[in-house]
Amino acid sequence: METTAVDHTDTRIINSLQENGRMSFADLGAEVGLSPHGAAARVRRLQAAGVITGFTTTVALAKVGRALDAFIDVSLLPKTSPETFEAFVASLPATQELAFVTGRFDYHVRVACHDADDLDQTVRAIRRNGGASLTETRIVLRSTTISHPLGVP
Repeated sequence: METTAVDHTDTRIINSLQENGRMSFADLGAEVGLSPHGAAARVRRLQAAGVITGFTTTVALAKVGRALDAFIDVSLLPKTSPETFEAFVASLPATQELAFVTGRFDYHVRVACHDADDLDQTVRAIRRNGGASLTETRIVLRSTTISHPLGVP
């Protein structure tokens, strides 16, 4: 894995954008001591180097009807290819995150469902059409997103 040299100013830019990805280049530059053009150039360089991989919008899933948050751990049948499973799970509307993991299970799937029936249908689909041999589902009662600023290089 190749690493990219990131200096103190780059780190401050990244931390600022993690707090507010919609920050203008003028505001970003003022925060880190650069002109708007200088800030924009740094952001573009970090994007080109693959350090900044995108800008996202976070959604309060409960406010759009997907209040049931759950984790589904999945073991695949021996005949199921990882690529086939990943494509199938990615096509499910409830899927929020998919991770190939070590340990007892092959995959960790995070879903946001409308209700218990939607969760049941999602699990059944993974078992029936996804090539799973075993699933274990846990409903999230409470979660907190934690974002730590990067350390200074």
